[in-house]
Amino acid sequence: MATPAQHIKQWSHNRKFAKTIDRSFPDWQINVIFYAALHAVDAALATLGVCVNNHTERNDQVKTNSAFAQIRTQYINLYRISRVTRYDAEPAAWIPPRYLSVDDLVEDLLRPIENNLNEIVGTALKYAPLKLDH
Repeated sequence: MATPAQHIKQWSHNRKFAKTIDRSFPDWQINVIFYAALHAVDAALATLGVCVNNHTERNDQVKTNSAFAQIRTQYINLYRISRVTRYDAEPAAWIPPRYLSVDDLVEDLLRPIENNLNEIVGTALKYAPLKLDH
């Protein structure tokens, strides 16, 4: 099981990478943003002593563990949007129009996840604006 610090390091790495992806690749921006959120969740789970091995186990924890009550909707929505961009040849047909703007996706979904989970893992997940200006 990875430590909270290892997940925080990967969260930070993914956030930095998201900034480098050109806006003409919103599907990749979305997926990297999702994986930043995933590592924030995994850092919180590790802090709580919970080990998960896949998306299903992680999603079950987010849905049922009271520590994630404040971010359930945001995380599951981000997970679903990420799946659409990974597997659907025409994601714009399935993603809510608001989230075709990656900035809105970050503000509405990633920000609450980071802010809430910061309370579990400490200041390492303190939200900072993710300027995707490419």
